[in-house]
Amino acid sequence: MATNNHKKTALILGVTGQDGAHLADELLSHGWNVYGGFRRGHSTKLWRLEELGILDKVNLTNLNLHEPHQVIEIISQIRPNCLYHFAGESFIADSFQQPRSMIETNTLGTLNILEAIRIFSPETRLFFSSSAEVFSSPNAKVLLDENSPMNPSNPYGISKLAAQHLVGVYRERYGLHAVCGIMFNHEGPLRARNFVTRKITYHLARMRIDGGPPMQLGAFDAARDWGSAIDYARAIPMTLNVDIPEDFVFATGEETKVRDFLSLSAEFAGFLPIFEGDGQSITCRDSKSDQVLATVSPKYFRPFDTPPLIGNSGRLKQATGFEGSRSISVIAEEMVKADIQRRKNGLVHV
Repeated sequence: MATNNHKKTALILGVTGQDGAHLADELLSHGWNVYGGFRRGHSTKLWRLEELGILDKVNLTNLNLHEPHQVIEIISQIRPNCLYHFAGESFIADSFQQPRSMIETNTLGTLNILEAIRIFSPETRLFFSSSAEVFSSPNAKVLLDENSPMNPSNPYGISKLAAQHLVGVYRERYGLHAVCGIMFNHEGPLRARNFVTRKITYHLARMRIDGGPPMQLGAFDAARDWGSAIDYARAIPMTLNVDIPEDFVFATGEETKVRDFLSLSAEFAGFLPIFEGDGQSITCRDSKSDQVLATVSPKYFRPFDTPPLIGNSGRLKQATGFEGSRSISVIAEEMVKADIQRRKNGLVHV
């Protein structure tokens, strides 16, 4: 597993996910030698690397965060200049059903990485992907930054905050060049279908090309700070170039409701959406064809949903020169176009 001495080397854990794939594409475009860690048995997720045209350019290696000896072996052999840690569990609802697994993967898995770097590759610079779920629920619509109170309300947020604190301890105690990116929601064409934005664009493409029944969604008024995964992937390497490592919020500072994203996406799919009714009886309909596009189903309501968390990325912009995320309108258009093209090409299972 020798590295190319003429290139800087990066190891991306979770390379088959949305963020890992976009980051691999970004680093390869700048001449980096990229290794990607992923769990064997997840080969179905290679579609993102294939779609970006980089599958044969990433050196894939099997990695299980639960196995410290495997983590040590890979990091000690590659000794990457930079390590980007996106691997782990990310579904809030699952964290209530499987809290132990969430903690073991996200917190203890991160500890295994930190120990391997500390002992075998202390010059490696680490980026850890944390989450906005580490914050407390705001009492008012205030922008959350790196100094805002952190008191997560679900096991997923707890696992991320514990890992974030561990990164801070290893940074202060052992001098590791380690950065935490506190990531607010970020979307794009490579999003998984079990996230609401991609669920919307996937089904709009289906109805546009093949027809069929309307999609079912949860609360139309649920809202998030939705940025661009592509733009955040471009900003992430910038954080490791900052002389003094610290934590950075990745956010847009703007709130978008599910209803608004649905409306934008429907228009880009060629529909003229109108909303009728209210509460659980609300529907979204195409005024041109009278086709119902979306309805509300209580089975998608979250019993422990987090109130809207809106972030302030001022520190990130000041430290790195990052110019911010593209608009939610552009994100929706990119996602709809990608899903329509996939369906035209017969790719309906990604």
